Amino acid sequence: MTAVPIISTLRRAWRTPAGGEGFAGRVGRLAEGGGLTLSGLARDIAGLALGPGRVGLADYEGLRLYDAALWDGADRREIVGAARARRLARQANFRRDCLALANDRLASGAYLAVHGLPTQPILAIFHAGLASPGGGVLRTREELRQFLEAHAGQPLMVRPAEGDGARVLFDHPGRDPTGEIEALLAATGDAPGVSWLIQPRPGARDGGGLTTVRLLTLAGERGAKVWRALWRLGGRDDLVASIDLKTGAALTLAPSRAPHRAQPAPPDLAVPGWNALKATATEGARLFAQFGLLGWDVAPGDDGPTILGLDPAPDLAPHQLADRRGALEPEFRAFLAERRRLARDWRRTSARR
Repeated sequence: MTAVPIISTLRRAWRTPAGGEGFAGRVGRLAEGGGLTLSGLARDIAGLALGPGRVGLADYEGLRLYDAALWDGADRREIVGAARARRLARQANFRRDCLALANDRLASGAYLAVHGLPTQPILAIFHAGLASPGGGVLRTREELRQFLEAHAGQPLMVRPAEGDGARVLFDHPGRDPTGEIEALLAATGDAPGVSWLIQPRPGARDGGGLTTVRLLTLAGERGAKVWRALWRLGGRDDLVASIDLKTGAALTLAPSRAPHRAQPAPPDLAVPGWNALKATATEGARLFAQFGLLGWDVAPGDDGPTILGLDPAPDLAPHQLADRRGALEPEFRAFLAERRRLARDWRRTSARR
């Protein structure tokens, strides 16, 4: 394959509006960052795009796959692109009949809680326009405003029952609560027909910022386990820490938008209550054993871990960046082979019913 058609494809995919960086500037920046010629960059992108990880152009740039120093010693063919990750999640989680339970935060949170796992309590639910009243249900924007004003001294998390868009309110003394309330009201107005969960923000008693541990669990015939984990420390740079899975100790720290600036973590920095937190995610994976692969957001706290949510199609990119290795390592490939076999057995059994 010559570089000419590849470059033509890149030009179409990376076309930018007037005033943007443009194709030439973007390609030149990547080539310079990787110490590659233009043809060398094109061959590198094509090789990874056609490889097992099916790395797309956005993946190549976002994961800094042109940066040889960042991925030194790693087999980049094991790195999974975003589209490929979604397809692998569908293979691992072939029980389509169970997806609604995992994708709805209200349903999955209730399911976890009734089985004794630590979840966030729900203070209220906002759903505009409902005709029938219910305990803790807010049906108008004015009711939502009054509820938030009454809880302005308490850090809250507000997020839709499905999808992304979580907001933390009232956790910075210097911010204007009225402004935060108005911003949330505007956000809910842009998403009609959505149920919004209002929950207390978990965290330390000293009022420290919310940090979360993002874990990936695998559940197979030999049981469930934590496969990957990273620690989102937040802050101005949105720091991310790679984690020793045995001890919970932070290994490296890097800004989420600049993973190449990773530095060794302080020797005493570790996830609080790591063993309990890891056990919580593992137990959740056992409970949701119909899913082979799950992502978990868990907040460590003074009173133990709190499950913030789960995801049956987790984003693998942050874990690959934090660990400096791709997802398609031998363990994960063996797991996928097992899930494909189980899927065939399940479909044959279902067809006979």
